[in-house]
Amino acid sequence: MIIMITKINFKQIITAGAIASCVSLIFNSLLFFIFHSVGVITDTVFVQPNEPLTIVLIIISSIFPTLVGACVFFLFEKFTNNGFKIFGIVALILMLLSLTSPFMAIKEMPVAYGVVLDVMHVVVALSLLFFIKRAKK
Repeated sequence: MIIMITKINFKQIITAGAIASCVSLIFNSLLFFIFHSVGVITDTVFVQPNEPLTIVLIIISSIFPTLVGACVFFLFEKFTNNGFKIFGIVALILMLLSLTSPFMAIKEMPVAYGVVLDVMHVVVALSLLFFIKRAKK
């Protein structure tokens, strides 16, 4: 039995990554504004030295990792027979590891604030996986 493995090209992957970036940017921006307006995300918690979380950081953190992830997926897809499966496992492991980063990187992180940041990490990872999987079909 011959199994046909569908490989997608760089343009398709970058397009999927760009769409995933836009989707994660929209969702994470909405999360930021909603939780900032209700006081869960505050300007008293500094994510960088003497700097609170801003929409600019949300934009950068939603777009850059998604596009880098798409490029990494391209390499897995190009050099392995199970690119999506391997990338999915690596992406999920990295996402799970990233869930601890808000609490470890920021001193005196309120739990609710950290949970919102974790949800934003999940949005980026799942958005990328969803649109790459969709592009493969």
